[in-house]
Amino acid sequence: MEENTKAKQKFCGNCGNHNTYKYPTEIFCSLRFRENKGPIVQTLWCCEEWNPSSQECYCVEEALKKQNKK
Repeated sequence: MEENTKAKQKFCGNCGNHNTYKYPTEIFCSLRFRENKGPIVQTLWCCEEWNPSSQECYCVEEALKKQNKK
């Protein structure tokens, strides 16, 4: 059940439009790139265009770990 809760949290790192950039803290958003907006965003950020990723990714989990170490 914990995995379902994580999947419902909206972060760029679990959006279907993201690609790895500076793992795990920054990602490249292909949607923002197509819209001529700044495509490099924080993994734990989220915009109004978020859509759930169809593939499992550890970006959010690793970014949260790194954030908690600070």
